[in-house]
Amino acid sequence: MMEYEYEIDPRGLQGKPGSVTLRKDKQNLIGISIGGGAPLCPCLYVVQVFDNTPAAKDGVLQAGDEIVGVNGKSLRGKTKVDVARAIQAVKEEVCINYVKLHADPKEGKSLDIIMKKMKHRMVEGMSSSTADALGLSRAILCNDGLVKKLDELEQNSNVYKGLVDHVRQYLHSFYQLAQTNKELGDIFASIGVRELQPNASEAFAIFSDAHRNFEKLGMDFLKKVKPMLTDLNTYLCKAIPDTRLTIKKYADAKFEYLSYCLKVKEMDDEEYAYAALHESLYRVETGNYDYRVVLRCRQLARERFAKLRQDVLIKLELLDQKHVQDIVVQLQRFVSAVAVYHDSAYSVLKDANVFPIEVDLTRGALGSTLK
Repeated sequence: MMEYEYEIDPRGLQGKPGSVTLRKDKQNLIGISIGGGAPLCPCLYVVQVFDNTPAAKDGVLQAGDEIVGVNGKSLRGKTKVDVARAIQAVKEEVCINYVKLHADPKEGKSLDIIMKKMKHRMVEGMSSSTADALGLSRAILCNDGLVKKLDELEQNSNVYKGLVDHVRQYLHSFYQLAQTNKELGDIFASIGVRELQPNASEAFAIFSDAHRNFEKLGMDFLKKVKPMLTDLNTYLCKAIPDTRLTIKKYADAKFEYLSYCLKVKEMDDEEYAYAALHESLYRVETGNYDYRVVLRCRQLARERFAKLRQDVLIKLELLDQKHVQDIVVQLQRFVSAVAVYHDSAYSVLKDANVFPIEVDLTRGALGSTLK
């Protein structure tokens, strides 16, 4: 086993060495970009691991990790072009010897990153002309379509609030109607019991039973329709707020990822500027540890951003399906219940056909009541 001689920034001395064997894809690539190396930087490191590549699927190599060898051959003093050629020269499988970056991602979350997040959050809701007028550059992913879904969710929320209010008012009115029918039934029953004329007494009793049946049909209707409130409130008070929260978390992750992207670009520009002047940059000549930490933070932020984006897409799809299906189901439930109530009420009223009622107002309970 070959002993490697390489320099590591003192802050990364706890880095753990290792090796990983990757099978190349059809383009003879493993899916990483490389930075550092001679003549300016004493170490070579992974800048980015590309999605859906052998390196990404394996998951061992991460941004910021130092590359110290390819198939057991030391890379000391090599350029990044030399490393790329060494990897390309190996067919099918290549063994990458590395030293893990020993860093706490919190080190990369500086005040500068927080300020950049604030800037992205401000620019998000601006038009291009407004941002240009204020001198604020617009980064990719601004005015994201998923974030705009918040407006659609707000509209759906207002629709459901209106439905809930209307259903609640309707049920309250219907309950009052049922109670009125019950009271009318009691009144007609009381009159029928005291009525001396047999035909009139029977008619009032039948009419009393009909109104009491109306009350029972009304309560059955309320039992069928009342679950609408629960279902609508579940969508309104749970599904929509949960999705709204996920979108806000996704937006925060997006702003953080964009901030690290901007930080990497600024550090790259700084490095290129020093190189153009043929001057050395301390962080580069000592292993570029700070830059590698930011690269690692960018990768972690991107992974979180991608995961939350997928969660948002799934939740929005499910929410849209539920919205369409739920409205149809609730309206069908309501219309069906109303139809059953009216058919049943019509049947009861048809059976209670006691008109005309002939009552001698000079005799009996009704006459006394009218006096």
